[in-house]
Amino acid sequence: MSGTLIAFIILAAIIGGYIIDYQKNKLKWQSQNQQSGTEIDELRIAIEKMTKRIENLEAIVADEPLTGGANKKSSFSIELDDDETIKENNRKTVANKAKMKGD
Repeated sequence: MSGTLIAFIILAAIIGGYIIDYQKNKLKWQSQNQQSGTEIDELRIAIEKMTKRIENLEAIVADEPLTGGANKKSSFSIELDDDETIKENNRKTVANKAKMKGD
């Protein structure tokens, strides 16, 4: 009977040690994942900002000079345009400029 009790205590200590280790590792992994999630969110925001800046720069580069006349939009009307419309216009303008330079 005492041998069974000793074996049970040893087995309980071993299993308890594994459970404690598992819980410590689980907490460590959770904190790392939380930090990674925060970094990913920050990177997504930065990518969105950079995408908007690139689109604006493409529009500036592809835009006609001030003497271009009717094709030139005022900054007020650009701000009122729909984002998708601006993006599509920018893509078309850049594509046309690239074709003209390639010829």
